[in-house]
Order: sequence, then structure tokens, then C-alpha cells
Amino acid sequence: MPCLVLDSDVLELDAILFDVGGTLLRLDHAFLAECARRRGHQVEVASVARGEAQARLEVDRRAADAGGVPDQDADRLVGYFASVLRAAGVVEEDAAWVAHTAAEAHRDENLWRVPLDGAAEALVGLRERGFKVGAVSNADGRVVSSLELAELAAHLEIILDSHLEGVEKPDPEIFRRALARFDVPAARCAYVGDIYAIDAIGARRAGMHPILIDETGSYPPLDCPKIARLGQLNHGETGPSR
Repeated sequence: MPCLVLDSDVLELDAILFDVGGTLLRLDHAFLAECARRRGHQVEVASVARGEAQARLEVDRRAADAGGVPDQDADRLVGYFASVLRAAGVVEEDAAWVAHTAAEAHRDENLWRVPLDGAAEALVGLRERGFKVGAVSNADGRVVSSLELAELAAHLEIILDSHLEGVEKPDPEIFRRALARFDVPAARCAYVGDIYAIDAIGARRAGMHPILIDETGSYPPLDCPKIARLGQLNHGETGPSR
């Protein structure tokens, strides 16, 4: 029976599900930095990465202000890009311009297209250890093709795209559909995501074990385990949850 070590707990699980954008595939930070440079801002790629970490926290704050209900994924796209850029040091007016430029580019070619370090190795390792592995993503109908281009789709046994399912996280229904396809009870499945209000809360509502990936260490202490890199899932090295 495969086990996952989460802080001091050892969970016996049958399956691990993953978010895609921000978890298996990251936003193309270099593209955003280049767009900002075209607008006259010398922005480093690392600054964009830190800016996105702050944008995730902004999604959580807005969800809290709305009574715990995040806005729809498509509706937050331009605002999300603008939040990333402002946090990276781009002034408000130029951040708005670059955000719209990036949103137009995203409509043509998904900007969540860069595999996270060690993503393929982590998925392969988990399957070799006996876990069922899949993905549940808030997406626009292109998540399978994005994963195929990144050469990650073959390592996933199921892939659920919210656009095709007609329901998106944090609604527990989309998680339940994935569990049904795996024929695995919620208590024997973990979910790895990057935004607390969408991924961790949604997974927990479905009865699953949430894990948050936080590459920059920007999230405050939380009521779920955090990891800095996907490879930690195969080595039992999660960060402190509190």
C-alpha cells in the first residue's frame, strides 16, 4: 500500500490528483517579463515569479471578502496578470496594458506552458510507487493539449478540464467526478494545488487531503501541508503546515 509522508503524518493513499496551472505547468514568466520590457520596464523573471506568488494571495483575499467564494477562473485572468505585474514592480497603468496584451496572447496560446522543475519525474515516481495519478484543472478546454505539449499527459491516468466538465474548483463536484473515475474514496486521495482558496479548500470540501505547492515560500502558515517542489512528494519532505 503506497504511503505519503505529510509532516508528521503518514497517509495510506490510493491516488494523488494535481492541479495543472501553477502546479504542473507554470505561467510563462519570461513572456510576461518580455511584455513588460516592451512597455519600458526592466523586469526580471524572478520578480515575475515572486509577483505571481503575491497574486495567489490576492485571489485568496478576494475569496475571503466574498464569503469564501472565488470569482470564476476566466473572469480573473486579466486581473490576475495585472496583479502579478504590479507585484513585480510595474506601475498600475502599464501593468493593465501588459495584462491585456498577455490575455490576448493567452487566448491564442496557453501561457501556462512551462513544466515545473521535476514535474515528469515526480509523476513517474508516484506511479512507480503504486499511486493512481491524475489532474483536475480549472481550464478553458485546452488542458489536455497543454499537458501533451509539455510531455506530461502520458504520465496522468485521468485529466479533468473544468470547461468540459461544466463545473470548476472549489466546487467539490469536480473532485468527486475524478474520484469516481478512479473508483477511489476521497479519504484515500490527496490533491496538490497552488491556490489555497481554490485548491486546498475545494479538495477538503470533497473529503480529500489538500497539499499546497509554494515554490517561493510566500504563503503564511496554513492548515494543510506545503511543499516547495514536486519532487518532495517522492521523498517525504513536506514543509511545516503551521
